[in-house]
Amino acid sequence: MILEELAGSERTAGDIANMWLNHLTTFRIRDIQILRKLYGDEVEIVRNLKDDSELDMLVSKGVLKQSTGAEIRESDIAGWYDNLTKLMNSNKIKCITPANEMYPDKLRCIDHSPLALYFRGKQDLFYSEHSIAIIGSRRPTHYGVTQAEHFSAELAIKGITIISGMAYGIDSKAHDTAIKNGGGTIAVLGGGVDICYPRTNMSIYQEMCNTQLVISEYEPGTAHISQHFPLRNRIISGLSDGVLLVEAALRSGTLITADYALEQGKSIYGIPGRPTDVMSRGVNSIIKQGAMLVDSPTDIILDMFKSELEVERPKRKRRKKEAEEDEKLSATEKQIIGILGYEPLFIDDIIRHNEMHVAETLQTLNELVSKGKIKCVEKGYYILS
Repeated sequence: MILEELAGSERTAGDIANMWLNHLTTFRIRDIQILRKLYGDEVEIVRNLKDDSELDMLVSKGVLKQSTGAEIRESDIAGWYDNLTKLMNSNKIKCITPANEMYPDKLRCIDHSPLALYFRGKQDLFYSEHSIAIIGSRRPTHYGVTQAEHFSAELAIKGITIISGMAYGIDSKAHDTAIKNGGGTIAVLGGGVDICYPRTNMSIYQEMCNTQLVISEYEPGTAHISQHFPLRNRIISGLSDGVLLVEAALRSGTLITADYALEQGKSIYGIPGRPTDVMSRGVNSIIKQGAMLVDSPTDIILDMFKSELEVERPKRKRRKKEAEEDEKLSATEKQIIGILGYEPLFIDDIIRHNEMHVAETLQTLNELVSKGKIKCVEKGYYILS
Protein backbone atom coordinates (compact mmCIF):
# COMPACT_ATOMS: atom_id res chain seq x y z
CA MET A 1 0.00 0.00 0.00
CA ILE A 2 1.13 3.54 -0.72
CA LEU A 3 1.32 4.51 2.98
CA GLU A 4 3.88 1.81 3.75
CA GLU A 5 5.92 2.88 0.72
CA LEU A 6 5.99 6.49 1.92
CA ALA A 7 6.80 5.65 5.54
CA GLY A 8 10.37 5.99 6.77
CA SER A 9 12.47 6.71 9.82
CA GLU A 10 10.68 10.00 10.56
CA ARG A 11 7.06 8.96 10.05
CA THR A 12 5.14 5.70 10.18
CA ALA A 13 2.25 4.68 7.93
CA GLY A 14 -0.06 5.63 10.81
CA ASP A 15 1.39 9.14 10.93
CA ILE A 16 0.93 9.66 7.20
CA ALA A 17 -2.62 8.28 7.33
CA ASN A 18 -3.56 10.76 10.05
CA MET A 19 -1.90 13.63 8.19
CA TRP A 20 -3.74 12.79 4.95
CA LEU A 21 -7.13 12.53 6.67
CA ASN A 22 -6.40 15.86 8.31
CA HIS A 23 -5.53 17.24 4.85
CA LEU A 24 -9.05 16.59 3.47
CA THR A 25 -10.77 19.98 3.58
CA THR A 26 -14.34 18.60 3.32
CA PHE A 27 -13.81 16.01 6.05
CA ARG A 28 -16.03 16.56 9.10
CA ILE A 29 -14.83 15.97 12.65
CA ARG A 30 -17.55 13.40 13.28
CA ASP A 31 -16.52 11.43 10.16
CA ILE A 32 -13.35 10.11 11.77
CA GLN A 33 -15.27 8.77 14.78
CA ILE A 34 -17.61 6.78 12.52
CA LEU A 35 -14.79 5.48 10.33
CA ARG A 36 -12.80 4.32 13.35
CA LYS A 37 -15.78 2.22 14.45
CA LEU A 38 -16.06 0.72 10.98
CA TYR A 39 -12.41 0.03 10.16
CA GLY A 40 -10.26 0.47 13.27
CA ASP A 41 -7.06 2.44 12.90
CA GLU A 42 -6.29 5.22 10.44
CA VAL A 43 -4.21 3.04 8.11
CA GLU A 44 -7.19 0.75 7.56
CA ILE A 45 -9.46 3.76 7.14
CA VAL A 46 -7.28 5.14 4.32
CA ARG A 47 -7.03 1.74 2.65
CA ASN A 48 -10.82 1.46 2.54
CA LEU A 49 -11.35 5.07 1.46
CA LYS A 50 -9.06 4.50 -1.55
CA ASP A 51 -11.17 1.49 -2.56
CA ASP A 52 -13.71 2.84 -5.07
CA SER A 53 -16.50 0.38 -4.22
CA GLU A 54 -16.12 0.94 -0.47
CA LEU A 55 -16.03 4.72 -0.96
CA ASP A 56 -19.20 4.58 -3.10
CA MET A 57 -20.96 2.65 -0.33
CA LEU A 58 -19.95 5.20 2.32
CA VAL A 59 -21.20 8.09 0.20
CA SER A 60 -24.46 6.35 -0.78
CA LYS A 61 -25.25 5.64 2.89
CA GLY A 62 -24.51 9.22 3.90
CA VAL A 63 -21.51 8.35 6.05
CA LEU A 64 -19.44 10.73 3.93
CA LYS A 65 -20.55 13.77 1.94
CA GLN A 66 -20.44 13.58 -1.84
CA SER A 67 -17.90 16.40 -1.86
CA THR A 68 -15.67 14.37 0.48
CA GLY A 69 -15.95 11.35 -1.80
CA ALA A 70 -14.95 13.47 -4.77
CA GLU A 71 -12.02 14.98 -2.89
CA ILE A 72 -10.75 11.52 -1.87
CA ARG A 73 -10.93 10.23 -5.45
CA GLU A 74 -8.99 13.21 -6.77
CA SER A 75 -6.33 13.13 -4.03
CA ASP A 76 -2.90 11.89 -5.03
CA ILE A 77 -1.44 10.79 -1.69
CA ALA A 78 2.12 10.42 -2.98
CA GLY A 79 2.13 13.81 -4.70
CA TRP A 80 0.52 15.54 -1.73
CA TYR A 81 3.00 13.99 0.72
CA ASP A 82 6.01 14.90 -1.40
CA ASN A 83 4.95 18.57 -1.63
CA LEU A 84 4.11 18.74 2.07
CA THR A 85 7.44 17.22 3.11
CA LYS A 86 9.37 19.76 1.02
CA LEU A 87 7.38 22.63 2.54
CA MET A 88 7.93 21.35 6.07
CA ASN A 89 11.65 20.83 5.59
CA SER A 90 12.17 24.28 4.08
CA ASN A 91 10.41 25.93 7.05
CA LYS A 92 11.80 23.63 9.81
CA ILE A 93 8.31 22.37 10.64
CA LYS A 94 7.65 19.07 12.39
CA CYS A 95 4.47 17.06 12.90
CA ILE A 96 3.15 14.56 15.43
CA THR A 97 -0.07 12.56 15.23
CA PRO A 98 -2.05 10.28 17.57
CA ALA A 99 -0.14 7.36 16.02
CA ASN A 100 3.04 8.75 17.61
CA GLU A 101 3.79 8.00 21.27
CA MET A 102 5.01 11.60 21.66
CA TYR A 103 1.53 12.98 20.96
CA PRO A 104 0.49 15.05 24.02
CA ASP A 105 -1.55 13.02 26.52
CA LYS A 106 -3.64 16.10 27.37
CA LEU A 107 -5.02 16.09 23.82
CA ARG A 108 -5.58 12.35 23.55
CA CYS A 109 -8.38 12.50 26.11
CA ILE A 110 -10.42 15.38 24.61
CA ASP A 111 -13.28 15.01 22.15
CA HIS A 112 -12.16 15.38 18.54
CA SER A 113 -8.41 15.21 19.14
CA PRO A 114 -6.45 16.82 16.30
CA LEU A 115 -5.35 14.27 13.68
CA ALA A 116 -2.10 16.18 13.19
CA LEU A 117 -0.15 18.82 15.09
CA TYR A 118 2.29 20.84 13.03
CA PHE A 119 4.78 22.85 15.06
CA ARG A 120 7.86 25.05 15.15
CA GLY A 121 9.98 25.56 18.25
CA LYS A 122 10.54 23.61 21.46
CA GLN A 123 8.61 20.34 21.43
CA ASP A 124 9.23 19.87 25.18
CA LEU A 125 6.62 22.53 25.94
CA PHE A 126 3.91 20.08 24.78
CA TYR A 127 4.59 18.12 27.95
CA SER A 128 4.61 20.97 30.50
CA GLU A 129 3.61 19.71 33.94
CA HIS A 130 1.51 22.82 34.62
CA SER A 131 -0.06 25.05 31.99
CA ILE A 132 -2.77 27.69 31.77
CA ALA A 133 -4.55 29.38 28.88
CA ILE A 134 -4.73 33.17 29.16
CA ILE A 135 -7.24 34.59 26.70
CA GLY A 136 -9.28 37.72 26.18
CA SER A 137 -10.38 40.54 23.93
CA ARG A 138 -8.60 41.64 20.78
CA ARG A 139 -9.50 45.20 21.80
CA PRO A 140 -8.61 45.23 25.49
CA THR A 141 -8.85 48.21 27.78
CA HIS A 142 -5.85 49.54 29.70
CA TYR A 143 -7.14 47.60 32.71
CA GLY A 144 -7.23 44.37 30.69
CA VAL A 145 -3.69 44.82 29.36
CA THR A 146 -2.39 45.58 32.86
CA GLN A 147 -4.05 42.48 34.32
CA ALA A 148 -2.82 40.25 31.48
CA GLU A 149 0.74 41.43 32.08
CA HIS A 150 0.50 40.99 35.85
CA PHE A 151 -0.97 37.48 35.78
CA SER A 152 1.21 36.25 32.89
CA ALA A 153 4.38 37.45 34.59
CA GLU A 154 3.62 35.91 37.98
CA LEU A 155 2.44 32.58 36.56
CA ALA A 156 5.35 32.31 34.13
CA ILE A 157 7.83 32.99 36.95
CA LYS A 158 6.30 30.10 38.88
CA GLY A 159 6.99 27.74 35.97
CA ILE A 160 3.46 27.56 34.58
CA THR A 161 3.41 27.44 30.76
CA ILE A 162 1.23 30.15 29.21
CA ILE A 163 -0.99 29.09 26.28
CA SER A 164 -2.92 31.41 23.99
CA GLY A 165 -3.86 32.06 20.38
CA MET A 166 -1.38 34.83 19.45
CA ALA A 167 -4.25 37.10 18.45
CA TYR A 168 -3.89 40.85 18.78
CA GLY A 169 -4.66 42.11 22.30
CA ILE A 170 -4.71 39.94 25.42
CA ASP A 171 -3.33 36.83 23.65
CA SER A 172 -0.18 38.47 22.30
CA LYS A 173 0.35 40.35 25.58
CA ALA A 174 0.26 37.04 27.49
CA HIS A 175 2.86 35.47 25.16
CA ASP A 176 5.13 38.50 25.18
CA THR A 177 5.05 38.86 28.98
CA ALA A 178 5.80 35.17 29.53
CA ILE A 179 8.85 35.41 27.26
CA LYS A 180 10.14 38.58 28.95
CA ASN A 181 9.89 36.86 32.34
CA GLY A 182 11.79 33.75 31.28
CA GLY A 183 8.74 31.50 31.11
CA GLY A 184 7.44 29.03 28.55
CA THR A 185 4.58 29.81 26.19
CA ILE A 186 2.63 28.06 23.41
CA ALA A 187 0.71 29.73 20.57
CA VAL A 188 -2.10 27.77 18.90
CA LEU A 189 -2.79 29.17 15.45
CA GLY A 190 -5.83 29.05 13.17
CA GLY A 191 -3.70 28.55 10.04
CA GLY A 192 -0.34 27.20 8.98
CA VAL A 193 2.56 27.63 11.39
CA ASP A 194 4.63 29.06 8.55
CA ILE A 195 2.34 32.11 8.36
CA CYS A 196 2.39 34.87 10.97
CA TYR A 197 -1.10 36.09 11.81
CA PRO A 198 -1.73 38.89 12.46
CA ARG A 199 1.31 40.40 10.74
CA THR A 200 1.63 42.97 13.53
CA ASN A 201 2.81 40.13 15.81
CA MET A 202 5.80 39.27 13.62
CA SER A 203 8.41 39.93 16.32
CA ILE A 204 6.56 37.73 18.85
CA TYR A 205 5.99 35.04 16.20
CA GLN A 206 9.67 34.89 15.24
CA GLU A 207 10.76 34.73 18.88
CA MET A 208 8.30 31.96 19.62
CA CYS A 209 9.37 29.90 16.60
CA ASN A 210 12.95 30.05 17.88
CA THR A 211 12.61 29.74 21.66
CA GLN A 212 9.01 28.76 22.45
CA LEU A 213 6.35 26.69 20.61
CA VAL A 214 3.96 27.56 17.76
CA ILE A 215 1.44 24.85 16.79
CA SER A 216 -1.53 24.25 14.50
CA GLU A 217 -3.65 21.37 13.26
CA TYR A 218 -3.70 23.04 9.84
CA GLU A 219 -1.10 22.19 7.21
CA PRO A 220 1.69 24.64 6.41
CA GLY A 221 0.50 27.12 3.82
CA THR A 222 -3.10 27.13 5.11
CA ALA A 223 -4.57 30.61 5.39
CA HIS A 224 -5.83 31.92 8.74
CA ILE A 225 -9.59 32.27 8.15
CA SER A 226 -12.40 33.04 10.59
CA GLN A 227 -13.93 29.54 10.38
CA HIS A 228 -10.76 28.02 11.82
CA PHE A 229 -10.58 30.00 15.05
CA PRO A 230 -13.57 28.58 17.01
CA LEU A 231 -12.38 25.01 16.35
CA ARG A 232 -8.79 25.95 17.19
CA ASN A 233 -9.95 26.96 20.68
CA ARG A 234 -10.54 23.33 21.73
CA ILE A 235 -6.78 22.80 21.43
CA ILE A 236 -5.98 25.86 23.55
CA SER A 237 -8.18 24.60 26.39
CA GLY A 238 -7.20 20.96 25.81
CA LEU A 239 -3.50 21.58 26.35
CA SER A 240 -4.20 23.65 29.47
CA ASP A 241 -4.92 22.68 33.06
CA GLY A 242 -7.13 25.75 33.38
CA VAL A 243 -8.33 28.78 31.44
CA LEU A 244 -7.99 32.38 32.66
CA LEU A 245 -10.43 34.89 31.14
CA VAL A 246 -9.08 38.44 31.29
CA GLU A 247 -11.57 40.51 29.30
CA ALA A 248 -14.41 39.48 26.98
CA ALA A 249 -17.66 40.88 25.69
CA LEU A 250 -20.86 38.86 26.06
CA ARG A 251 -20.50 37.52 22.51
CA SER A 252 -16.86 36.63 22.15
CA GLY A 253 -14.56 33.91 20.87
CA THR A 254 -13.07 33.91 24.35
CA LEU A 255 -16.29 32.42 25.69
CA ILE A 256 -16.12 29.65 23.07
CA THR A 257 -12.84 28.57 24.64
CA ALA A 258 -14.51 28.66 28.06
CA ASP A 259 -17.25 26.35 26.73
CA TYR A 260 -14.65 23.88 25.47
CA ALA A 261 -12.89 24.05 28.85
CA LEU A 262 -16.15 23.20 30.63
CA GLU A 263 -16.71 20.20 28.36
CA GLN A 264 -13.14 19.04 29.00
CA GLY A 265 -13.46 19.40 32.78
CA LYS A 266 -10.85 22.16 33.05
CA SER A 267 -10.77 24.86 35.74
CA ILE A 268 -12.03 28.28 34.63
CA TYR A 269 -10.78 31.48 36.26
CA GLY A 270 -12.13 34.98 35.68
CA ILE A 271 -10.69 38.41 36.48
CA PRO A 272 -13.71 40.57 37.37
CA GLY A 273 -14.26 44.00 35.86
CA ARG A 274 -16.62 46.92 36.32
CA PRO A 275 -20.23 46.03 35.40
CA THR A 276 -20.39 49.10 33.14
CA ASP A 277 -17.42 48.00 31.00
CA VAL A 278 -18.48 46.19 27.83
CA MET A 279 -15.26 44.15 27.81
CA SER A 280 -15.92 42.87 31.32
CA ARG A 281 -19.48 41.68 30.87
CA GLY A 282 -18.55 38.33 29.35
CA VAL A 283 -16.11 37.47 32.14
CA ASN A 284 -18.47 38.71 34.87
CA SER A 285 -21.19 36.52 33.36
CA ILE A 286 -18.95 33.43 33.42
CA ILE A 287 -18.04 34.15 37.06
CA LYS A 288 -21.74 34.29 37.95
CA GLN A 289 -22.14 30.89 36.29
CA GLY A 290 -19.50 29.35 38.54
CA ALA A 291 -16.04 30.28 37.26
CA MET A 292 -13.54 31.02 40.03
CA LEU A 293 -13.15 34.74 40.67
CA VAL A 294 -9.45 35.61 40.93
CA ASP A 295 -7.94 38.95 41.89
CA SER A 296 -4.38 37.70 42.38
CA PRO A 297 -2.13 35.19 40.57
CA THR A 298 -1.76 33.49 43.95
CA ASP A 299 -5.43 32.43 43.76
CA ILE A 300 -4.63 30.42 40.62
CA ILE A 301 -1.34 29.06 41.97
CA LEU A 302 -3.00 27.78 45.15
CA ASP A 303 -5.84 26.21 43.17
CA MET A 304 -3.59 24.56 40.57
CA PHE A 305 -1.16 23.19 43.16
CA LYS A 306 -3.69 22.32 45.86
CA SER A 307 -3.43 18.57 45.26
CA GLU A 308 0.32 18.78 45.78
CA LEU A 309 -0.06 21.00 48.83
CA GLU A 310 -2.51 18.57 50.38
CA VAL A 311 -0.14 15.60 50.08
CA GLU A 312 0.88 14.50 53.55
CA ARG A 313 4.44 15.46 54.25
CA PRO A 314 6.81 12.63 55.15
CA LYS A 315 7.17 12.30 58.90
CA ARG A 316 10.62 12.50 60.44
CA LYS A 317 11.90 12.04 63.93
CA ARG A 318 12.09 15.44 65.59
CA ARG A 319 14.85 16.40 67.92
CA LYS A 320 13.89 17.29 71.47
CA LYS A 321 15.32 20.80 71.12
CA GLU A 322 13.28 21.44 67.96
CA ALA A 323 10.08 20.31 69.69
CA GLU A 324 10.80 22.59 72.64
CA GLU A 325 11.31 25.55 70.28
CA ASP A 326 7.96 24.91 68.60
CA GLU A 327 6.24 24.85 71.97
CA LYS A 328 7.53 28.37 72.61
CA LEU A 329 5.91 29.75 69.46
CA SER A 330 2.98 32.10 69.92
CA ALA A 331 -0.51 31.19 68.75
CA THR A 332 -0.18 33.64 65.85
CA GLU A 333 3.15 32.15 64.78
CA LYS A 334 1.70 28.64 64.85
CA GLN A 335 -1.28 29.85 62.85
CA ILE A 336 0.93 31.25 60.06
CA ILE A 337 3.10 28.12 59.98
CA GLY A 338 -0.07 26.07 59.67
CA ILE A 339 -1.11 27.68 56.38
CA LEU A 340 2.32 27.80 54.72
CA GLY A 341 3.45 24.90 52.58
CA TYR A 342 5.89 24.02 49.79
CA GLU A 343 4.58 26.69 47.42
CA PRO A 344 5.21 30.41 48.08
CA LEU A 345 2.26 32.29 49.56
CA PHE A 346 1.83 36.03 49.08
CA ILE A 347 1.58 38.24 52.18
CA ASP A 348 -1.88 39.53 51.17
CA ASP A 349 -3.20 35.97 51.23
CA ILE A 350 -1.56 35.27 54.59
CA ILE A 351 -3.31 38.32 56.05
CA ARG A 352 -6.61 37.30 54.48
CA HIS A 353 -6.38 33.74 55.83
CA ASN A 354 -5.59 34.92 59.37
CA GLU A 355 -7.74 38.05 59.46
CA MET A 356 -4.74 39.86 60.94
CA HIS A 357 -3.57 43.45 60.83
CA VAL A 358 -0.80 44.26 58.36
CA ALA A 359 1.63 45.46 61.04
CA GLU A 360 1.08 42.39 63.22
CA THR A 361 1.52 40.05 60.24
CA LEU A 362 4.77 41.70 59.14
CA GLN A 363 6.19 41.56 62.65
CA THR A 364 5.26 37.89 63.07
CA LEU A 365 6.67 36.95 59.66
CA ASN A 366 9.97 38.67 60.44
CA GLU A 367 10.19 36.84 63.76
CA LEU A 368 9.58 33.48 62.10
CA VAL A 369 12.22 34.23 59.48
CA SER A 370 14.75 35.11 62.20
CA LYS A 371 13.90 31.85 63.99
CA GLY A 372 14.53 29.89 60.79
CA LYS A 373 10.97 28.56 60.63
CA ILE A 374 10.05 30.20 57.33
CA LYS A 375 11.83 31.88 54.40
CA CYS A 376 11.03 34.90 52.24
CA VAL A 377 11.76 33.50 48.75
CA GLU A 378 11.02 36.78 46.95
CA LYS A 379 9.43 40.10 47.84
CA GLY A 380 6.18 39.43 49.66
CA TYR A 381 6.23 35.60 49.20
CA TYR A 382 6.86 33.18 52.07
CA ILE A 383 7.42 29.45 52.34
CA LEU A 384 8.26 26.96 55.11
CA SER A 385 11.96 26.41 55.66
